[in-house]
Amino acid sequence: GTSAPIPALAGWSPKSVAGSGTTGTGLPSRLKRLILPAAAGVFAAVLLLATSWLTSAVLGALQGVAVARPPAPPAPQWPFLGVEPSGHVAVLLTSPPWLVLAVGAALALLGCAIALLVNTNQFSLHAMYRARLIRAYLGASNGEPRRNPFTGFDERDNIQMADLWPNRPPVTSSGPAPGRRRSLFHVVNMALNLVHGDRLAWQERKAHSFTVSPLHAGSLAVGEEGGYRRTRSNPDVPHSRYGGADGISLGTAITISGAAASPNMGYHSSPLVTFMMTIFNARLGWWLGNPGPAGHDTFYLANPRFPVRPIVAEAFGLTERTSPYVYLSDGGHFDNLGLYEMVLRRCHLIVVSDGSCDAHCDLNDLGGSIRKIRADLGIPIDFPGGISIYPRSADLATLSRGLYWAVGRIRYSLVDPPPTDDPAARDARDGWLLYLKTAYYGSEPPDIYEYARANDQFPHESTVDQFFTESQFESYRMLGLHAITRLGAGFTGRSLDDLVRHAGAPRP
Repeated sequence: GTSAPIPALAGWSPKSVAGSGTTGTGLPSRLKRLILPAAAGVFAAVLLLATSWLTSAVLGALQGVAVARPPAPPAPQWPFLGVEPSGHVAVLLTSPPWLVLAVGAALALLGCAIALLVNTNQFSLHAMYRARLIRAYLGASNGEPRRNPFTGFDERDNIQMADLWPNRPPVTSSGPAPGRRRSLFHVVNMALNLVHGDRLAWQERKAHSFTVSPLHAGSLAVGEEGGYRRTRSNPDVPHSRYGGADGISLGTAITISGAAASPNMGYHSSPLVTFMMTIFNARLGWWLGNPGPAGHDTFYLANPRFPVRPIVAEAFGLTERTSPYVYLSDGGHFDNLGLYEMVLRRCHLIVVSDGSCDAHCDLNDLGGSIRKIRADLGIPIDFPGGISIYPRSADLATLSRGLYWAVGRIRYSLVDPPPTDDPAARDARDGWLLYLKTAYYGSEPPDIYEYARANDQFPHESTVDQFFTESQFESYRMLGLHAITRLGAGFTGRSLDDLVRHAGAPRP
């Protein structure tokens, strides 16, 4: 009983192997890494014993015998041990073969019947998480809510991904209806879990990028040439929308993108934690049809037709890219910054806001993204002016030079060279990365200074705490305002390109 909740709850902790992937070298770190698999192993053994006991109890009841008192006639010998079986084992060995097969078939049929009635996506913590995110964020833009008096939800809070673009301004009663306007094109970042993938080169990352946009959903990894499906319907093609009859919704997409604690977590996956979290239904991942060739008959479904195979694959870490269904989770299980997909799209100017928990300023997310981009796409990213972002533990002289940003150069020209070898043409072909990161240097406004003195982890408090207080929320908001104000000090340009040049200029 004590060993049961430890692995399931530890999967939610950022300090566990499944939560961070970071390891220490000392004896305490090694002991911590042993506690989790040991507790999971103990519970797995107890679970098997309990299952065996229940099976023997059922067989004993059907034969009219007591499990604790095996029949008097001598039971068969165990030749390799030279002893007689007793208790539960005796019931199993003395039961007629047809009865054992009948009980096994009945239990299998019962499990299949329940599987037909249970939606593997809805019957999990993910469904509750999705409802709360929709209510908290998307519901704020619902001007005329008609909320259920019991749940507080309104189905109209959620919208479809396909409706996000192109965006039209509201029609007013006076004047002609306005035309289309330019709007942001949303690309929601997710992770395609490949814990049991067939690509040996990916056995460390165990995941790949998966995106959902107002036009398409899919990944480069699900086929030889990738696989993408429409998120808006095609009138000439039946079942043309990805993720359900109405297509995938914004609420579903952002919840998958934030599904940090799930049994399969890409690089952070742990076999024992995977099994335990699935058994206890501590699941925030989502099953959808494969957008590649393997999902020709499933990509338009909102959930698996028969969830036995997906849930078994989830429990034993058998997620891969060639099955009819794919398992999606937090985009941070592959690229926590969303940088990979922006470089893949050859964006000229990319602004990344890194709010990850990185108290030591190790730049794990930035380094991991740059490494994957260089390995997969052949595009290096360098920082000509260096990165002057420091942790709170740095000395005062270092902190006085600290910044909240860094400017990187994306070397597209090495993969897509310009027609001429002119250096100016190469510079024009390259892109730029404006990298923003939370930091605290002691020179912030007084209210931030006070909060930071009272909270040693600020501004890298764990996101496991989902209940921000007023002072906590305001301190982070004001820190962001202070960082951008300092970035824009002395800026006289008019475009984002001018801002990047300004950010990369030497500071006094």
